[in-house]
Amino acid sequence: MNNRIERLFEHIGREKKSIDCVFISRSTFPDINFFYFSNASGGLFDGSFLILYPDCSSKLFTSAMEKEAAEKSNGDFEIYVFNSREQKIKLLEDHLKGQNLGLSFSSVTYLEAEKLKEIYKGNLIDITKEINLTRAIKDKKEIENIKRACDITSKTFSQVPDMLRDGITEKELSFMIEFQLKKNGAEALSYDPIVAFGANSSLPHYESSNSKLKTNDFILLDFAGKYNRYCSDMTRTFFYKKADNRQIKIYQTVLEAQLLGIDELKSGVVAKDVHNAVLRYIDNTEFKGRFIHSLGHGIGLETHDVIGLGPSSDYIIEKNMVLTIEPGIYIPNFGGVRIEDTLIVKKGKSEIITPFTKDVLII
Repeated sequence: MNNRIERLFEHIGREKKSIDCVFISRSTFPDINFFYFSNASGGLFDGSFLILYPDCSSKLFTSAMEKEAAEKSNGDFEIYVFNSREQKIKLLEDHLKGQNLGLSFSSVTYLEAEKLKEIYKGNLIDITKEINLTRAIKDKKEIENIKRACDITSKTFSQVPDMLRDGITEKELSFMIEFQLKKNGAEALSYDPIVAFGANSSLPHYESSNSKLKTNDFILLDFAGKYNRYCSDMTRTFFYKKADNRQIKIYQTVLEAQLLGIDELKSGVVAKDVHNAVLRYIDNTEFKGRFIHSLGHGIGLETHDVIGLGPSSDYIIEKNMVLTIEPGIYIPNFGGVRIEDTLIVKKGKSEIITPFTKDVLII
């Protein structure tokens, strides 16, 4: 984890911020950055906190309940254990150094910041941007975990056709998918599955209901599993028993748009240009105005991980960023198609790590 801390302080230096140490908390608002910089495992670590220093050292402070989990994590941190609120405060007073404390304002509640000010009398400085820049570039271990999560998700997608039958409800299929993901090795779900039949598929973030599957339905499936805390993300759209010409045309348009987005996703490109290229493509078809969300987002410890891929994404895409490409077309009261893959940015063509087929599947 020392390399991650080193990169964080490099980004802090580039922004010309003077930071004596960084505070990351798992208190009132559990901060996923805690796991990124500690690699702690085997516990929830609620109420714990982490302090990072410019020399790349780190200290993990936790309750007696999580002591064993911290020790078994084999992280590059010193472990300090508290058994009371008073001990916790004393540890903070002893180990928060200097006059400038860095923390992510987007991950700390107002109440927690006010309590911190009672203990630490220096300046609280926001380093959300610097943390996000650090997390956006994945290291070798992160990529291995994301690839494994994607393999599990892709395998589960391949098993879905055998689950389908007349009259199955969206909720029933969602339960079956969750079971199969975990059976295939997922430790948890990246998010609640989206299972949308028929006209329900026109809602991008639809919440599955008791709607029953019937002939000629769209079947939009957006689900994914986690591995070692790392997420995957994937969407496919099938058709049940038959598909009409309009459905096939929507599907082919989305697929062509997605392939364009994949070709455009390269190191050195401005992120919003990738989104805009796909948007222009769809808007030059009869489905103008029916692509109604961002093209994608980062993937990592969170499903929507620190960076987006939309019209206001003005950062430069870099090697080893992991992003999704997921255009869609949505027709109210008719249905929708979305096709989504997770990709690793390379110097040349990006690598798709959710390999399940994108051929038109009529099941």
